[in-house]
Formats: sequence, C-alpha cells, structure tokens
Amino acid sequence: MKHAVNYLFFIENMFSEYYTIGRYPVQGEFMVMAYEALNNDLTINDELINKLQVMVSTTEMVQSYFFIWDDLADNSTERGGKPCWHLLDDTGFIAFSDACIMRSFINEIIRQNFNGEMCANILSVYDKVYFVSSVGQYMEVEISRSRNYDNYNMELLTMLNNLKSSFYSIKSPLLLALALSNKLNKASYDVVDDVGLEIGALIQYHNDLLDFYNEKGAINVCKSSTDIQEGKFTWVATAFLENCNSEQRRIFLENFGSADPEKVKRIIEVYDEVDITKLYKQEQQKCFDAFNKKVSKLPKNSIPSPEFFKSFQNLIRYYSQDTKNFMYDKN
Repeated sequence: MKHAVNYLFFIENMFSEYYTIGRYPVQGEFMVMAYEALNNDLTINDELINKLQVMVSTTEMVQSYFFIWDDLADNSTERGGKPCWHLLDDTGFIAFSDACIMRSFINEIIRQNFNGEMCANILSVYDKVYFVSSVGQYMEVEISRSRNYDNYNMELLTMLNNLKSSFYSIKSPLLLALALSNKLNKASYDVVDDVGLEIGALIQYHNDLLDFYNEKGAINVCKSSTDIQEGKFTWVATAFLENCNSEQRRIFLENFGSADPEKVKRIIEVYDEVDITKLYKQEQQKCFDAFNKKVSKLPKNSIPSPEFFKSFQNLIRYYSQDTKNFMYDKN
C-alpha cells in the first residue's frame, strides 16, 4: 500500500507540474501581497516561508486543475506553448481522473502543512473555489448551448463571472491570506466578497478580449481559442450585441457559432466595426469606478483596509490593460 501511495504521488507530481511550472504565479502573487499587507510586523522564519510556499504552490495548482477541465470542455489543442494535457499520449479522457486526483492531492498537501482552524479555513476557501467555479462553468456552457442570444446581456454575464471567475481570480487569494493570518471571519469575508466583485469580473472580460485578439492573430496567448466557433457566452460577444446595429446583428446571427473560417472571419470583422477595444476600455473604467466607490465607503479599520484595496487596484490595473499583460498564460 505504501508503495502504491508513493507511486500515486509521483504520477500526481508529473501532471500537477505540467501546467503550473513556468507560468507566472498571478494568484500566488496576489495572496502574498495581501498577506504582507495584513501583517505589518512579520517575523520571517523557516516555518512562515514554508507556509507561504505551500499556499502559493497549491493556489497555482488549483488553476492548473481548472486548466485540465477547461481544455477538455473547449476542445483546446495548446496551452502555454505545448499540447494540452488530454492530448498527450495515453491520456485522453483519463484527464478527468487526473484532475480529480489532483484536487485531492491539493487538499492533502494542505492537511500535511496546516492544522486546526487555519487548515479548516483554507480548505473551506478551496472547496468554495471548486464549487462556484464549476457552477459558473456549467452556466456558461448551458447559456452558450441554448443559442438564445437575447440572454447575452451584461447583467447575466456579471452574475456568471462572479461565479466562474471573480471568486477564484480575485477573492480567493485575499481570503486565503486572511485565513493564513487568522483574520478570516464573516466581516472580513463579506468585505472581500463585495469589493472584489467588479474587478473579478473584469479579469474574465480581459481574458475574453485576449481570446479575441488571439483569434485575430494579433497576439499569441499560448492557448487555442474557440470562443467564436463554439458560440460562447463571452464579454466580447455580449458587448458586441449591446452595441451593434440591426445589420451587424444579422451578420452575427448568420455566422456566430460556426467553425467555418470564412464565418469566423466575418465575425471578427463586425467585432472590429463596433471597436471592441474601445468598449473594453470603457468597461474597465466602469469596473474600477464601482470598485473605488465601494472602497471609499469602507471604515478605516476595515479588514482588509481601504489602503490595501487601493494598492491592490494598481496591480489589477496592470494585468487588465489591453493585451500588454497576461493573467494566466504568460511565458
């Protein structure tokens, strides 16, 4: 039995590293930044360094876990400049099992390095990441599959992305920092949950924009994009539908959701006609305005503090600027 467990951990290390190693650790960076802001008088020792390393590693492994599922669902062929995990020899749909094992492996690493309430709180955050992200992914698939483009509106998209993206990309690193600092409670949770909503959604909007640029051939995000071909419910499609004229909408309905290269090209053309980049910049500003309004209403003794959120905004702004920086697929 012992040899079987050791072999399992060896195999797990192989596919947990496949997407994780070599990628810029964005969520890990957010978590460490928040932890430092929450603990002014840090005593750096081996125990703290180990805990931070464990948190950064597992946070990034959670992203890799979702990459396996996302690439399977999207029939993607490439990520990070190499074949998707499910396309490797003798993998295929076994990737589903690999992802399930990986999730358990992440939890086991947490249990081996933390205990008591801190361990329970960290696992609770991860469990919610798995749950809400899966619900968001399911909603996206069902809405996209319905081909009812009347549902492609910003209100529904914001609700979906609060589940699919906001909690994982923005809220969970901050909640994990609070858990590691023994400051996670209902009050601090509610602050993060409220303030992180709009900028969390913005991260997904930015990711959708990058997929559009990638489809145009303007950039290479190291991930094959199929948003147009699959008729996916994305910010780009939604922004277009809310800003197009009747003729542009007719072209959209005739061509969206097809793998025909000519139809994909036609969709890209009408997207450019409404100036998707300009619309994104307007959306970005709206998200930051809503974020700043919420931060301005926080009491000075809020945890996290208003000062932290203001500095955090600079980091988010850096990652969400057009195509200059990549949130998830940076080499």
